[in-house]
Amino acid sequence: MTAAIHRTAAEGFVRPEVYERGRPGYPDGVVGALDIAPHTRVLDLGCGTGKLTRMVADARVLGVEPLPAMLAGFRPALPDVPVVSGTAEAIPVRDASFDVVTCASAFHWFDHSRALPEIRRVLTDRGRLGIIWNRRDKLEGWAAEFWTITEKHRGDTPGYRTGTWREALESSPHFGPIEEHWFEHTQRVDREGLLARVASISFIETLPDGVRVGVLGEAMRFLDSHPDTKGRDSFALPYHTVVYVSDAAAR
Repeated sequence: MTAAIHRTAAEGFVRPEVYERGRPGYPDGVVGALDIAPHTRVLDLGCGTGKLTRMVADARVLGVEPLPAMLAGFRPALPDVPVVSGTAEAIPVRDASFDVVTCASAFHWFDHSRALPEIRRVLTDRGRLGIIWNRRDKLEGWAAEFWTITEKHRGDTPGYRTGTWREALESSPHFGPIEEHWFEHTQRVDREGLLARVASISFIETLPDGVRVGVLGEAMRFLDSHPDTKGRDSFALPYHTVVYVSDAAAR
């Protein structure tokens, strides 16, 4: 199973407490966009520490997560929600057993050629796939400037920006056209929470120790010197949250 996990993900998400502290949740509109009700059978694929899972916990939900550290963060946060170890390329559930598969901030890590038919396998004939991201690529002002500190270290790390995920989904015979739902979203954090947001990024976590410490130092200097952040102890981080929904194609 571990061979299917991207190295940066496997080595970059090893501190669930930092991920939980630093990463934003999702706006309430996400649940409506996915048309999830209490009777809906939901598989949250790549569930991490349960940022999205807790929003749909009133449904019949199962979390699937490949990384032991993230599973360790999920279980105490959502003790009443079942979660299993598994990957998108080999989902450990039976055929046609879920109405919705969600992938929140996770779909870019998958091997799409293997994951898309596997996701279709576990969906009912009227099932749907929901892909969710808190996007940071259309920002302005101090937030856009701040994220240049981390983005210069991205390299070839997979992400929504490349569009590779969309090309794979649009060309897949297993799913129909993509429907988009956009929401404005704000994450309110203190200084330590903002630094945890930086530290929670996979390609920052996997930098050599000295370089990673330097990135965090650069982030602190930015907050101390930029006219829009200097002297503040709380921050509103803006996002554009997007839900991409695609219906399962006929078998």
